[in-house]
Amino acid sequence: MRVPDTLRIRTVINNLDASRTRMNKLQEQLASGKRVNRPSDDPMATTKSMRLRTILESNMQFDKNIEDAIGFLTTTEEAFNDVNEIILTVKDLALKGANDATSDREDIAKQLDLILDNLLEIANTKYRGRYIFGGTETLNMPFTLDENVRKFNLNADIVVYRGNSDYYKRQINEHTKIELNEPGSMVFDRSATGGVSVFQTIYNLRNNFRNNPYKIDRALVDQSFNEIEQSMDQLLDGFLRVGIRKQMAFFNQDRFETQNIALKERLSYNEDTDFGHAFIQFKAEENALNAALSAGARVIEPSLIDFLKF
Repeated sequence: MRVPDTLRIRTVINNLDASRTRMNKLQEQLASGKRVNRPSDDPMATTKSMRLRTILESNMQFDKNIEDAIGFLTTTEEAFNDVNEIILTVKDLALKGANDATSDREDIAKQLDLILDNLLEIANTKYRGRYIFGGTETLNMPFTLDENVRKFNLNADIVVYRGNSDYYKRQINEHTKIELNEPGSMVFDRSATGGVSVFQTIYNLRNNFRNNPYKIDRALVDQSFNEIEQSMDQLLDGFLRVGIRKQMAFFNQDRFETQNIALKERLSYNEDTDFGHAFIQFKAEENALNAALSAGARVIEPSLIDFLKF
């Protein structure tokens, strides 16, 4: 049975086209570095890659939340350290002023005035434009000084808290949110919940020294010492809460860093080009194409018209 010339020619052309298609695909893999450049290259691998990328994107958002949380909590810790130094200084000044031999209580009162202003500045600390001690009222200054109370020596709150006692949170993994902030009402002024106001403690001590420069009111000094100790306890409670949250944030940051490395390795294995294997395949296809061209030249014999052209 004689095979028609058209069938033989079509077969040769189809084989050549298939070989060129395979070569083009391998060339694309070598040029792009990707084994999978479109879903049709490997649907199963594409599906796996999409799942891996979804997890990576989710982890990246968690990483951003964790980074923000660590920055916020670190700023809070630094503020706590500054407040701790202030309370220790106030305690030293209280001891000095309580000494019967002290004659410079007016100077101590002036120092306490400056310390009060410094403490107020710390209580209004910001992180990335947000007040850290205002509860969820992060855009409004949480603590304001009542100058009239100071000026006229009134029996009233020297500092007014304008924040709230709420916490705002950040999602740091699939199932966990942590509180970022420490409301000022938990650190600087717990007078409404059985604690003390650090501001009022300093202000009252200042008034005691200013109003009694020669003979100190011992009962008021003792009260101030008790309130200073309570202030220190409130601060340490806050330190502990912030430290626990920060430790949790660091733990999750390390966990996601390790997980992301593994995910990227799996993604690379799933879709990146194995250059050694791809190059060997490319050379094999190139040799096959050359062989097909040579064989095709023999299969497609010259026709009478081809001869007549010459």
